[in-house]
Amino acid sequence: MKMGASLHGSDVKTRDAFANMDIAGYNYGIKRYKHDIRQYPNRLILGSETFCDDAYDFYEMAKKNKRIIGDFVWAGFDYLGEVGIGSWTDESYCDNDFSHLVGWVTAGSGRIDITGKELSEMAYTRVAFEKQKIAIGVIPPRHYKMKYSASAWKMSRAENSWNYPEDEGLKTQVEVYSRAKKVSLFVNSKKVGTKKFKKNCLFTFDTRYHNGEVLAIGYDEDNKEIARTSLTTGKGKTRLVATSENPKIRKNDLAYIRIRLADDELKTRPEERAIIEATKIENGELLGFGSGCSYYKMNYADNNKSDTYFGECLMIVKPSSKGTINIDLSSSFGKTSCTVEVE
Repeated sequence: MKMGASLHGSDVKTRDAFANMDIAGYNYGIKRYKHDIRQYPNRLILGSETFCDDAYDFYEMAKKNKRIIGDFVWAGFDYLGEVGIGSWTDESYCDNDFSHLVGWVTAGSGRIDITGKELSEMAYTRVAFEKQKIAIGVIPPRHYKMKYSASAWKMSRAENSWNYPEDEGLKTQVEVYSRAKKVSLFVNSKKVGTKKFKKNCLFTFDTRYHNGEVLAIGYDEDNKEIARTSLTTGKGKTRLVATSENPKIRKNDLAYIRIRLADDELKTRPEERAIIEATKIENGELLGFGSGCSYYKMNYADNNKSDTYFGECLMIVKPSSKGTINIDLSSSFGKTSCTVEVE
């Protein structure tokens, strides 16, 4: 698509229309930006639909030329429809069905999934746009070699976690997002390797998972440390945890309850999976219950049960009246409760 937008015919078809517009919107046209900035000195360019992994290149061009005024990724937030076009859902979560037919419900694209969870693409974008210096994403080890439906509208299937206590010694891949000139990766203080910046602030390291800590350090051109970040393994048994996005809401608001399979330190365990059942909801009506998986055969809107996706799912409850919403949940990892005050 990016190559098609750069062809001469694309310019011929659009130049007269763009001449009559305040801003020219380019879908996947990043390969035309430099040429068109020179060719049309009065044109303002907006990336009206772009790929996530172009964020670094876009920002570098935008810093040098103020007539490149913005960038809208497809997609910022996952959505219902265009099923599977951006999904990297693997065989364990889609019953080995890559048809994108019955059972597929969301596009799978997005820096944020349909439950509101920030994904690795969000961390990458923050780094690309100089809002964060360094971040780590990890492919869950048990899912590392699984077949999945790769897509240009999805950049990563990594999780922001090093919490896989049952996966000791399994192969995985660590993604480090940084603008550093080079990045070194360590697992439990042992160096995995050092890689130099090549393009788009993405560094990948093949390694093995070991309980403890994964640490990434970024260096400048003089080998001076400029940033570091780490992820650690949690402790204790997996249990069910439920937290309201807001502990207090108004009667006309909605309660968003994030449900996770987590350890004693409240760190999510992405490779755990369970069916979560809402056994009681008082002073509220269940409007939606589901996970961020693109392939989801259960019913979001008419079901008191939800599967988890990499250890998480989301419940949406509408208050019946002022007072307290009381929710009880049950799973194979135990039970939990959650309350929300309604003002």
